[in-house]
Amino acid sequence: MNNPTLSRDFARILGSALDTLDGSTRTERREVYRHARETVARSLHSQSDDDRRYRDDTLAELETAIARIETERLALESLQLRESQSLAPDLVPEIVSAPAPVLETGAPARTQDRTKLFLRNVGAGSTVSLLKIGIQLALLPIMAHLLGPQEFGIYALAVPFVAFLATIADGGVGLSLAKDKTNAPAVWSTAFWVLMISGVTLAVVVNIAGYFLASAAAEPQLRTIMLVLSLGFPFLTASVLPAARLTRSGNLVSYAMADFVTVLISAVCAVTLGFLGFGALSLACQYTIGYVLRAAILNSLAFERPKLVFQPSAITGHLSSGGILMGGRVGDLIFRSGENLLFGNLFGAATLGAYNFANQIPRFLFEAFSNPSWSALYAQSISEKHGQLLKIYYKVCRFMAFVTFPAAAVLTAVSPDVLGQVLGPKWVQAGLFLQVLAPGYALSSTASMGSAMLLALNANRTFFAVTVGASAARVAAVAAGYVLSAWISVALVTGANILFAVVMFASVKRFAGAEYGRIVREIYGSFVASCLSGLICYVIVKLAGNSLPSLATAILTAAVAYLTIMFLADRKNILSEIEFLKRAAGIGQKAA
Repeated sequence: MNNPTLSRDFARILGSALDTLDGSTRTERREVYRHARETVARSLHSQSDDDRRYRDDTLAELETAIARIETERLALESLQLRESQSLAPDLVPEIVSAPAPVLETGAPARTQDRTKLFLRNVGAGSTVSLLKIGIQLALLPIMAHLLGPQEFGIYALAVPFVAFLATIADGGVGLSLAKDKTNAPAVWSTAFWVLMISGVTLAVVVNIAGYFLASAAAEPQLRTIMLVLSLGFPFLTASVLPAARLTRSGNLVSYAMADFVTVLISAVCAVTLGFLGFGALSLACQYTIGYVLRAAILNSLAFERPKLVFQPSAITGHLSSGGILMGGRVGDLIFRSGENLLFGNLFGAATLGAYNFANQIPRFLFEAFSNPSWSALYAQSISEKHGQLLKIYYKVCRFMAFVTFPAAAVLTAVSPDVLGQVLGPKWVQAGLFLQVLAPGYALSSTASMGSAMLLALNANRTFFAVTVGASAARVAAVAAGYVLSAWISVALVTGANILFAVVMFASVKRFAGAEYGRIVREIYGSFVASCLSGLICYVIVKLAGNSLPSLATAILTAAVAYLTIMFLADRKNILSEIEFLKRAAGIGQKAA
């Protein structure tokens, strides 16, 4: 069969797909061609001789279209290369005499647009994270007053099981789909139906588990609580695809706003229901309402109606990639649970409580900046050019060091005094643990930005190995408590966090070509300034005492000292970055 019309149709479809890639590379084109071959072969799968001949003829027409497109693309690339070589000598004198008109081309404008988008994503994400922290801090005492310890205890029985299922609900395919540029109906429609089946199945599992949990705990109220919690799972999975589309487009500002609105409204609902006497059920409603609102907002922003297509083979790659990501999450969760269980068995419940509290404080503080920075870097990594991406990665590491290192220094200097004054003497041990843990968390939070690069570059197995390996190292550090003291075990946990940072930096060097020297230069200034400001904070407390006014003065002085030292030691780079941020934001620029 020779069907020129079919060949032209294939060429038009493939050409449209390649045009969406905005200057596709040969590797990207080969991936599109491979996907096209697999899709056509699957759609024409049959056992009859006539159908097999038709399939072979159709595939032959597809190969003709691919050869035509590849010939045209290669010829165009060759022509562009010759034109750039012939024009290069003529451009030299223009650059010297009048640099501004020559350099204001379309490409830099697109780079600037991407940079502005990245900065907006980080800014919006960080702002929303801080607002969420404020809401949660305000909500906790209010709900504690309205509910009391017993109702909180009943809800706590349901949380671990539901939180675990929520971790694995999307199968990890959301981040993988964010990298998919084909927008093929077979992929996205199949993913939609798979996610919906997953959400409904998990809802049934949670509902059934409620009966067993209520019976085991002798708390009949748990059945209703688990029923309400189960209703959130279909909405959780329904938000995965629009979230992936927003990430793929780099629009994390809308994502952050949806997150903020969700947290605010669900918090108001929880307080209202708690005031009306719903008890622990108000917390369950807060959880479910949050997922419902989030799904509604995200789908209003990036919903695409799925087709009646269900081809699991079309998303095999995404399921495989997502499975590795999910394995990393589950492995980390299991190892952290084992870490706490082992620490409690070795050192007792009271010491475990102090250790848990000391772990939660730096994670709570640092993740307010690391989570939005990570998301923005991942979204940027999907479409950014390699050279520009590395520059952004270095800047993100610098930013994370700038905000986490001084916080860790202050925690190391005065955390026992602060916790003793605010929470009472029984929490001093948590402050002592926090002194040891804070520096390791600051460095590991900075290094964790590299995991966004690994996932974007499809280094999924390395991501899994580093993540799970770090969690296993923490368990091994705690296990040293069989022969060593709790203090040394905590110090070894910090060593495990530092080891994670070193391995992560090495992985980014291997897969993305990052330079150790450049990474060190980006974080060195913050490290030195943080050490000095932390020392100043410590000396003030020792001289003036550990009263609340003295602690507030010491922390404020340390903050001023840190900013002053950073400015004096790195004035040129700081002024350059401020100017860069102004240009990226369009501040002070005249309209054309």
